[in-house]
Amino acid sequence: MHLQPDGTGARQEAAGRWEEAGGHLGTGWIGRYVERARSRAVSEIAFTEHVYRFAGARDWLDDPFWREEATEDLDAYCDGLLAAREEGLPVLLGIEMDWLPGRRSEIAAFLEGRPFDIVLGSVHFLGGRAIDDPSDPEPSDLPAERLWAGYLDELVAAAESGLYDVMAHPDLPKVFGRRIPPSLGGRLDEAVHAIAATGVAIECSSAGLRKPIGELYPEPGLLARFRRAGVPVTLSSDAHAPEDVARDYPTAVAALRGAGYETITRFARREPEQVPLRWA
Repeated sequence: MHLQPDGTGARQEAAGRWEEAGGHLGTGWIGRYVERARSRAVSEIAFTEHVYRFAGARDWLDDPFWREEATEDLDAYCDGLLAAREEGLPVLLGIEMDWLPGRRSEIAAFLEGRPFDIVLGSVHFLGGRAIDDPSDPEPSDLPAERLWAGYLDELVAAAESGLYDVMAHPDLPKVFGRRIPPSLGGRLDEAVHAIAATGVAIECSSAGLRKPIGELYPEPGLLARFRRAGVPVTLSSDAHAPEDVARDYPTAVAALRGAGYETITRFARREPEQVPLRWA
């Protein structure tokens, strides 16, 4: 989950909420996420702020949104989460790290030496263009087959890079209703097995239920494919505000059980551990 919403305008509108709690990196604001988690029977949460939020990554991509977002200090973020943990809050320190194929060395250097518990890998950009930008949901020059083929190629490349622990929202291109074409079914199977061979996990995220597509990431059929291939899984709500912590988990957990998962993966200092899926 994330300590702020995306977009400078959205953050300006929401800033009063965390300012009254002592700032978005303060224990008071982080504690609100923890309180909502506990109210929904979740005992531990991981914060995985987007890498494009940090000034150190500003020059990685020539994109207006990316550059506008890159204002935060990475060390301050890490220190804030670690301080909250020292004060007894059950939080993990993570980051959602975009896969940019031309920035592999920069990504590795960014992660090196940081006390992360979990590193999410996500593919949001193809050819420098966002595939989940609500202001550009159906670019006419990017047919569905090209969109999905390119996405699967980069998702597999990211998993095989060795940089990530978990691949986030593994069927993201469907966000505006552009489902994978039937002609790419074989390619999807290949991608699932390639990801399985790397040992990385995928996330089951309830956030898709809040998007135009209105379904889980990944949808239950794809989740079952991952399970059959032996891919471990995490549980996510991708919250950008306290009220969305663990939102719609009954649906996500039902899908996990339906796919055959009996455990989810917990990370600490980037070491995975399988824990029973007790949430009902």
